[in-house]
Amino acid sequence: MEYRHVTTFGVTQQRWLANITDLALVEIDGQAMLVVATQLGGGISSYALGGPGTQITALRNRAYLGDTTYQGPPRLSVIDMGDRSMVHVAQMGGIADQATELRGGNGALGSFQALFQNGLGRSLTALGQVLTAQGNIVYSAQDGGLRLQTHVVTDDGRLTARGQVVLTAPAGSIDATLDRIVDTSVNGQKILVAVSAGGNFISTHLMSPTGALSAGVVHVAGQGAGYDAPSDLRVVGSGGRTYVVVAGSGSGSLTVFRLDGKGQLTPVDHVLDEATTRFQSVTALETVQMGERGFVFVGGADDGITVFTVLPDGRLLHLGTIADTGDMTLADVSDIQALVRDGQIMLFVASATETGITQLSFQPGPIGKTGFAGAGIVKGGTGGDLLVAGADTTRIEGGAGGDILVAGNRPITLVGGTGADIFVPSRVKGRITIQDYEHGVDRLDLSMLGSIRSIWQLRFIPTASGVMIIYGETILDIQTRDGRSLSIADFSNALFPVAHYDLPEIDPEDNAPGGTPSDKPEWLIGTAGNDRLLGTAAPQAVMAGAGNDTVSGGAGSDTIKGEAGHDVLRGGNGADQIRGGSGRDTLFGDAGDDLLNGDHDHDLLYGGAGNDTLYGGLGNDLIYGDDGDDVLYGGAGNDTLVGGVGDDWLQVFLGNNRLLGEDGDDTLMGGAGADFLSGGLGNDSLSGGDGNDRLQGDDGDDSLDGGAGGDTLLGGRGHDLIRSGDGYDLVLGGEGNDTMVGGPGNDRLLGGAGNDKIHGDDGNHRLLAQFGADLIYGGAGRDAIFGHAGNDTLFGGDDFDFIDGGAGFDRLYGELGNDTLQGGPGHDLLYGGDGNDRLLGGNGNDSLYGGAGHDFLQGSGGLNWLYGEDGNDTLIGDKHDDHLIGGAGNDRLLGGSGNDILFGNAGDDTLSSSAGQNLLSGGYGNDLLSAGGGNDTLLGGAGNDTLSGGDGSDLMRGAGWRDHLSGGLGNDTLDGGAGDDRLFGQGGNDTLAGGAGRDVLIGGAGADRLAGGSEGDLFRYEHVNDSRVNSSDLIVGFQPGLDRLDLRPLNLGHAGPEDFRGGRSLSWDHAGSQTHVMIDLNGDHHADMLIRLNGTLTLTGDDFLI
Repeated sequence: MEYRHVTTFGVTQQRWLANITDLALVEIDGQAMLVVATQLGGGISSYALGGPGTQITALRNRAYLGDTTYQGPPRLSVIDMGDRSMVHVAQMGGIADQATELRGGNGALGSFQALFQNGLGRSLTALGQVLTAQGNIVYSAQDGGLRLQTHVVTDDGRLTARGQVVLTAPAGSIDATLDRIVDTSVNGQKILVAVSAGGNFISTHLMSPTGALSAGVVHVAGQGAGYDAPSDLRVVGSGGRTYVVVAGSGSGSLTVFRLDGKGQLTPVDHVLDEATTRFQSVTALETVQMGERGFVFVGGADDGITVFTVLPDGRLLHLGTIADTGDMTLADVSDIQALVRDGQIMLFVASATETGITQLSFQPGPIGKTGFAGAGIVKGGTGGDLLVAGADTTRIEGGAGGDILVAGNRPITLVGGTGADIFVPSRVKGRITIQDYEHGVDRLDLSMLGSIRSIWQLRFIPTASGVMIIYGETILDIQTRDGRSLSIADFSNALFPVAHYDLPEIDPEDNAPGGTPSDKPEWLIGTAGNDRLLGTAAPQAVMAGAGNDTVSGGAGSDTIKGEAGHDVLRGGNGADQIRGGSGRDTLFGDAGDDLLNGDHDHDLLYGGAGNDTLYGGLGNDLIYGDDGDDVLYGGAGNDTLVGGVGDDWLQVFLGNNRLLGEDGDDTLMGGAGADFLSGGLGNDSLSGGDGNDRLQGDDGDDSLDGGAGGDTLLGGRGHDLIRSGDGYDLVLGGEGNDTMVGGPGNDRLLGGAGNDKIHGDDGNHRLLAQFGADLIYGGAGRDAIFGHAGNDTLFGGDDFDFIDGGAGFDRLYGELGNDTLQGGPGHDLLYGGDGNDRLLGGNGNDSLYGGAGHDFLQGSGGLNWLYGEDGNDTLIGDKHDDHLIGGAGNDRLLGGSGNDILFGNAGDDTLSSSAGQNLLSGGYGNDLLSAGGGNDTLLGGAGNDTLSGGDGSDLMRGAGWRDHLSGGLGNDTLDGGAGDDRLFGQGGNDTLAGGAGRDVLIGGAGADRLAGGSEGDLFRYEHVNDSRVNSSDLIVGFQPGLDRLDLRPLNLGHAGPEDFRGGRSLSWDHAGSQTHVMIDLNGDHHADMLIRLNGTLTLTGDDFLI
């Protein structure tokens, strides 16, 4: 239900709005007002109400009288005296018989004056009023007893007694009084309903129009309805029925009773305050009626309020919980008042410890039908309907509006329609189909299925258009409105906002004035001493009383309350309900589906055979479920819970606890402390909760969730699912194919034996695969991932990760971030992914892919394939015969000592080989290729490349661009290809081919063979060693008039066909089929250099550059 925080009013009003104890709503002369009472030292104040979204306005105030004394928290009553309205404050000595007049319009509060001409007494605990056709009747109760009185107010303001009932306090009661009284009507019969926290009972009394009272019906807590110390109550209707909601301050509970016209109370629901709610110790309760729909607002000592609606059968349906914030006064709630106006609920909440009043506005939307659905197909209206399926209902269609559709005890189809709907399945044998489900808009409430605390107790099967949820024999077929598939990841434990507890069907007893509790054989009442109480085969209701008692219930379904003392309580056969009370108690459920509650102190509980429910309560308890599918709750203290045989549920809340599932498929739920959870045999579900917990799945396919805190989780044998949760956790998978998930903390996850799946998720994790073929996902954060033995697949995920494959044939994926990948022994496959990665292959024949980013790849031992891919990468082949492919970007490739193949691909790459016979191919771009000590092949590819041969006899090809080829020391072969190239043979007897284009060819030292190509090439000689007489070069295809010999570095003075002239001159002549160019560098008329041109060519001086 939607709500709005309208305001927090009066946070600075220390006198009138601090330490508030009670609120009251009243309307006088058309003016709605809120009246506020505070503790002693303050007083009463009034405030005008506007619309649902309008802030209240302060009116007047009245201080308590100076001699007023404190008898209890002040409580307000507004009494209509006909011509005026009087505000009375109960539990205030000195003004018990007085009141102040509240005036309409300005809200003025008059002086304190006598309320009636003759007083009611000086220690009132409760006061109320009923206007009947027979007169103005007030009812009241006094401190120090259980006396309920009615009086008629005469016209002159005097009181005339009309009815009185004196109730007998149950055994063990302490200072029992009637704390709250409300009036209601059922089928025209006026009924007063009262509660007594000290007496631990509820009573109902029929009242005639004249004010006469019946003896009444008393319902005591010992009858097993679950409440303890009832401190408040309200009446609410739903679907034409009347219900009483009782607040148990001692039990932190709400108990709902159906009230009939005879005053009989039938318990129909019981809920306890939990982590999802806010009514610890129940300090405030309010109900409001909108047509046939009833709403319940409740608050407590745990800072917040919880909202319920009441189903037609009386069960409470959780609508929401509002936790306290810094701008509201919801801490230690002292009272709540509600008013319906303009289709909205105006809510006012006061705190015992915070100053001011929080004003909220709730928008339930248009209220539609409320009731039980009939047979066949039932359709709702245009408003928000609340429909509960009957025995013969086959389909409910909510239609428009925010509907609440509740299944019955048989299979059914529920269709929500438009609006934010709530679907409430029940536990049936068969299928409940929910159609038109809008995930994120509609809500699924599974609290009626049973004692379910975790989605891991359910089985989720995704379907093409929704999901199937299976619990026991109940199948929920959820079909989405948009046809999308759902899985367990789409749901949380919000499916179970509260737990509903079954109530015993023990009829209450009539209690005549001055009488004693029933002495029928079904009741056994102990004394203050050490009693021994033995039941019969019939159902027993036992209240053992004080002392160290021993109780045996016998064969029936018994209700046993140990009360004070160290008791031994045994249920015997049958579905028993046993409550220890104060003292160190020992409880035995024996055979049957039992309910055991240890209550206070350090208790010992044994469920026995049957499907039992056990509550430890306060103290350090030891709880054994024994045989059967049991439910065990630890409560406060350091408890030990042992499930025993069967599929058990074990849950604790506070303290450092031990939970042992033992046999069966168990569910173990830790709490706020440092808990130890051991699943034992079976497929168990363990959740650590808050605190630094230790979880052991043991044998079976288990599910472990560490929750908050630094936890240690051990999967044990079996195929386990382990979630570390928040905090810095240690996870050990153990034997089996496990799935492990880290969390936001910096966790350590070790897979153990088996083929495991490890997910790091958020946080900087250390993930170790251990044995088996494992799959690891690092997730977000800077992770360290180790594959260990086995053929592992490792993903780094986001951020900067370190990944070590370990032994085996591994696959490593760096993904996002600047990662370091190390293959280790084995034939590994490494993918760097995005980011500037570092990939190290290790021993084995590895394949390395750098991915996007500026990566570093090194093959190490083995025959490796290295792919730089995008980015400016560095690839190193290392020892063996490697393949290096640079990819896009300006890459650097170093081949190493083997016979390597290097491909630069796109970009301006640098390729270098070391030892071995290597192939270097630059690819696209202006590449630099350098050979090493072996006989290498260098291919320039597209672009202006530079090729350097190195020590061996190398082969170099430049392709169709302006390339620079340098041969090095060996007998090299240089092919410039198309383009204007520069070829330099350097040392050795080299072969140079310029190819197409205007090339520059320099043979260098040695007897070289040079071929220029079809265009005008330049053959350059720079030193006498470039072509000596005894090791001369041969130029093939020289074209006079087109090609030239560039001899300028030799600094010659003359060139001609005749003999040498003086020093540093050249001449040419024909010798056989060649033309010889001879050069004299020292003037001795002998050739120091000889250049041979193939063919008898006709040369001129223009063919030389000197």
